[in-house]
Amino acid sequence: MAAVSPTGTLSGRRALVTGATRGIGRAIAEALAASGAHVIVTGRDEARARDVANALEASGASGADYLAADLEDDDAVGELIPRVQADFGPLDILVNNAGIDADNPLISHPLEDWRRIMKVNLEVPFRLGQAVAPQFIEKGAGVIINIASILGLSPTMDAAAYVPAKHGLIGLTRQMALEWAGSGVRVNAIAPGLIQTDMTSGVWGTPAGDAYVQHKIPAGRIGQPQDIGALAAFLASDAASFIHGETIVVDGGGLLS
Repeated sequence: MAAVSPTGTLSGRRALVTGATRGIGRAIAEALAASGAHVIVTGRDEARARDVANALEASGASGADYLAADLEDDDAVGELIPRVQADFGPLDILVNNAGIDADNPLISHPLEDWRRIMKVNLEVPFRLGQAVAPQFIEKGAGVIINIASILGLSPTMDAAAYVPAKHGLIGLTRQMALEWAGSGVRVNAIAPGLIQTDMTSGVWGTPAGDAYVQHKIPAGRIGQPQDIGALAAFLASDAASFIHGETIVVDGGGLLS
């Protein structure tokens, strides 16, 4: 297969990115748009989703739309894919990026927080993938990218629900790939390490955080959202056509230390 240039590799394709109003989700939306995709931005805050979509179009994207979706609401999750298809047309790419966390040790983790984290981080990708799969299978093509975490491969303290949810998401990715690869649907996951986002603001930018980066990340720097966006754009493209069921770690070598 000939080498594929990143620019324009996703032209004519429509992508839905959940949790796309900031951080990793926004960087993924930007990377997909830069590669030519028409991106639909979702998030809880409609105004923020609109602002990101407008910024994508201002940067030269071929098209961008937005809609609000609270993924902790069962009805909103069930309606999301039908809404997108009705309002914007059939999808080619689904990125399950939205996620939440609540730090607690296992012995005292509130059941309510456990259920919330499991719902958003694992059940929602299952439901959205299940909802979009028939359309992908019918046309014999489609891409699902699940944003997992290195904590889906190695546990840490005080993440009693987040760690199992991300382990489960990696398992879900493999199961989706196994069942749907023969129908032309590619499913893969990305496992970010420490990335500079609002969600990790308690770690980076402090003396302790800087020391952690220098001693625990061989690359010697914290990851940036664009590091994840670039990989997502590759996985969504035809250049990744023979990659199925993989979880690609993006952590600056952190799991090696």
